[in-house]
Amino acid sequence: MPLVAGYDAIVIGGGPGGSTVATQLARVGRTVLVLEREKFPRFHVGESLLPFNLPLFERIGVAEKVRAAGFQVKRGAYFWNEQTGGVRAVDFASGVDDRHPSAYQVKRADFDELLLCHAAESGAEVREETEVSRVIFEGRRAVGVVARPRDGTEEEIRARVVVDASGQQALLSCQLGIRKFDPKLRRAGLFAHYEAIRWPEGQRPGDILLPIDRGVWYWIIPFSDGTCSVGEVFEPPLANEIAGDAASLEVRFEKLLDRSPRMTEFLAGSRRTSRVFGISDYSTSSAQAAGEGWVLVGDAATFLDPVFSTGVFLAMAMGERAAKRIDRALEKPGTVAAADLAPYAKEAKQLVGRFRRFVYAFYDPVFFEVFCSKDPFDKMRASVTTILSGGIERIPLMARVWIELVFLSVAFDRFRRRLGLGPKAEEAAA
Repeated sequence: MPLVAGYDAIVIGGGPGGSTVATQLARVGRTVLVLEREKFPRFHVGESLLPFNLPLFERIGVAEKVRAAGFQVKRGAYFWNEQTGGVRAVDFASGVDDRHPSAYQVKRADFDELLLCHAAESGAEVREETEVSRVIFEGRRAVGVVARPRDGTEEEIRARVVVDASGQQALLSCQLGIRKFDPKLRRAGLFAHYEAIRWPEGQRPGDILLPIDRGVWYWIIPFSDGTCSVGEVFEPPLANEIAGDAASLEVRFEKLLDRSPRMTEFLAGSRRTSRVFGISDYSTSSAQAAGEGWVLVGDAATFLDPVFSTGVFLAMAMGERAAKRIDRALEKPGTVAAADLAPYAKEAKQLVGRFRRFVYAFYDPVFFEVFCSKDPFDKMRASVTTILSGGIERIPLMARVWIELVFLSVAFDRFRRRLGLGPKAEEAAA
């Protein structure tokens, strides 16, 4: 097997997390190789960004390219609780931190290619259609990868640091046996692209629409070319119950859409323009985010749930932090130790943890009912809105207080219901 001379860093995967790591390291003069198994552009789900992506774009030098791409501007989200009739409009401009009032809706094929090209233009070496079969270890230390280009000839490539940004493939954590599924978020998703969806009257153009009905939440994400991403998330047994165990993805997708009167209304007269894609048990994490000479970034480290559109933001935020810690470690001669990368692992855990709490709460019927009610104070709403915008790095003290009050009020409401004093009991008494 041919042996290729070493790099400072090898990045497995050219998605947003991998591109961010590669860009940042290349910009400070590090030698970086990105190995991407597919040929870009390629279809990918996760098309709705968060406002706090925008300052990150500025920091990695890609903001002007993103602006010039003409992506759909997104100013918020709209939730329907079809069970209770409650609604919740999330307006990013009304957050505690109102400096970032908008984000973008992006076709990931175009967006990811833009980021990968930017990494190459920043100085990273990018090889597409090159699959990594395994990470090479000497003892506990990652020292390189075995790569297989399109012609099938394997080669061994060495580096001081290996970054796994392989997404849901989670190559390194699977190799190490440290990947685990989140038992609280055992969900599946089906999704496709549509054209000729007439935007609902009264809904702000560009916002993501999120009806939630009988255990399924749906999304409609509009793009600047007039097409939309349409998806649904559910517990896997539900699709089997509705469509049968042997049903195709297309049949399951259509059956679940037909189950929602609101989605049926939204999609009337539209046409599906792509095949139906599916993913199951996507909420995963790794017991470690870094070790001797290796780092996990983005979905390869952890993925929560698509409901609050956190995937791209977390991948890029992790990528930026990983690059900083890797660069500092590379300043020293010799190997990159786990201790050099431990601060990144701690930062990544904190970033994910602040979102995880809200993702878990979303699937709590009591929390979701409160979330879609008119009762919370404006300051509570503003604090939650900032979190959902991606403002999780430096949360002001008072915003933290209001967020804690939100969860306290939900706990109190749950206690009242256990005593028979919930909404149904009160309506009966009236």
